[in-house]
Amino acid sequence: MFDALHTPDNVLVVGGSSEIGLEIAKQLARRGSSKFLLAGRSLEEMQRAARQISQVSERAAASVSVIHFDVLAEGATESLLAAAKAELETIDMAVIAVGALGNQASDEKDPAAAERILEVNFSKLAPAVLAIANQMATQGFGHIVVLSSVAGVRVRRSNFIYGAAKAGMDGFATALADAMIPSGVKVTVVRPGFVTTKMTAHLSPAPLSTTAAKVAAETLRAADRGKVTVWVPPLMAVVATVYRHLPRVVARRVPF
Repeated sequence: MFDALHTPDNVLVVGGSSEIGLEIAKQLARRGSSKFLLAGRSLEEMQRAARQISQVSERAAASVSVIHFDVLAEGATESLLAAAKAELETIDMAVIAVGALGNQASDEKDPAAAERILEVNFSKLAPAVLAIANQMATQGFGHIVVLSSVAGVRVRRSNFIYGAAKAGMDGFATALADAMIPSGVKVTVVRPGFVTTKMTAHLSPAPLSTTAAKVAAETLRAADRGKVTVWVPPLMAVVATVYRHLPRVVARRVPF
């Protein structure tokens, strides 16, 4: 359940070694969330994340569990929901932080690699999110946070495989928010710009770059207010709106 300040007791982080997912979990731990389940591919990285969450927890008895989860594996979602029921009982908040950036230059020459990026970021992930939403609907409450990207607002030549996947996930999640209104389940879609994390360490920072901690803070502020979408930093909403309406002949010359 949630307290008066909208802090959830039980939190599921899908993509449990994600830096943004970890920051959201740490900030929730400081606010008093008592149980966490981290689900992801690297048990070693998630165990490190679990220790960090425990260290900052407001409650000495806060529990942090980890399970292996690969969104591409058959039966992964069913196993995830079973583990969530066993470890958390109810999923009060689910943070969907699964993602793979890929390498545009090589992936566009390799359809199998492109397929993987599309599956990880959208086509395999969306059904998992839907299953979590339906589980929450049976509870009669819950809040899903989906990490999208400004890359999905208008797909660019420089990263069109990743951008197309994010566009699909963004559209799915924002419409899911509308579909879930009668059930009492809320959805917040987060659209950060360039975030300085290990996933982007090989790239030069773009204008309006931000950090995982700032994304987490803005995300929770938006979730507290029941907002469906949030841009990080907020000025990114203006930049994205302008870029989205540029004529194609102009947009393709923008150097990013």
